[in-house]
Amino acid sequence: MRVSVGEIKEISMPSRGDGTSELIGTSDNQEVVEVSRQQLAPAVDTLKRDDTRPTVFQIKGITAGTANVVFATKPLNQTGNGQTIRTYIVQVTAK
Repeated sequence: MRVSVGEIKEISMPSRGDGTSELIGTSDNQEVVEVSRQQLAPAVDTLKRDDTRPTVFQIKGITAGTANVVFATKPLNQTGNGQTIRTYIVQVTAK
């Protein structure tokens, strides 16, 4: 994947929807690529746990370079990296 410095790309990841696991996105080089979850307005019923909508992550190019971005799933309240679902090699280029 290629992005420019300051550009934001969105990645949708399917959600299990059962509330037993969480999706996480990490970059191996935070100085080059920042990964965050898109912040959406909460639903009317925020206690509902069977949400099957995809989780949207934002990948933002910070400085020129290359970084590995890994998306993984892991059980709630557990430590560790979890199980890798998808990996991207992100190349950030100057404008």
